[in-house]
This record gives sequence, C-alpha cells and structure tokens, in this order.
Amino acid sequence: MNRYTNAHLEHYADRFIALRLARHGVSLEQYLANVERFERLALEPEPPLPAQQAAILRLWAEQDAGLASLGGDSEPAPLPDNHQDWRELLARWRLETEAAERPLAHLPQRNGAVIEPLRHHCHSHARSARCFFNKRGA
Repeated sequence: MNRYTNAHLEHYADRFIALRLARHGVSLEQYLANVERFERLALEPEPPLPAQQAAILRLWAEQDAGLASLGGDSEPAPLPDNHQDWRELLARWRLETEAAERPLAHLPQRNGAVIEPLRHHCHSHARSARCFFNKRGA
C-alpha cells in the first residue's frame, strides 16, 4: 500500500476530478497507481451515458433491420412505393405471434414453456420392508 502526502494527494485528486476520469470507470486509487496511463485515457472520448447507449443501440438496430427513417431532421424524404413503416411491421408480427400461440394457450405452462404433466404417482404401499436397508442392520 502506497502512502501519499496530503499535498500530493490533493493535487492528484483535483486533477482526477478535472480530467473526469470517473466517467471512464477509473477509481482514484487506480489513477494514483499509474498517473501517466490514465492521463492519456482522459484524452479519449468519454463513453456514452446509459440513456445515450440505449438510443445508439436502437438506432443501430433500425439501420441493421432496414427500418431507419429515410429523411433527415428538417424535411422527410419521399418514401419509395414499397416502403412500410416499422411500427406497422411490429404490430403485424405481434398479431402473427399471438395467433400462433393461441392454440397452445390452454396447455399447462411453467415459466412460459409448455410442459407435459407427469402421469405417474408415488405408491408408498408398493415399498416393502426389504427396501429399508437401515432397519435390516446393513
């Protein structure tokens, strides 16, 4: 464990806060152990916030599926004849899924998975005294 003077600690703690290294997932103790490395890390762009990350993932998914909007922010571009809104596609897929699941809705389920109930029962009268080895002195 390293010991730091108060002046050293205050200087690097202020620098740690000014460089916003906590946003990069670095603790003050890690920063003090390797100052040069983490000061270079401060020059890299900060990772996105969780809300920004969710929006990024949504936009990537829309682009990958070909469901992204075609126009810019100012004026929407004219849509091609075969264009279908992604919300309509999702609604249609939900209806198709519900229609496919409807014939199975009456079956018993456990955690959403259809199960077949077991048809056997425990018959305790079928067990004889020969089954209890601890009583026979074995």
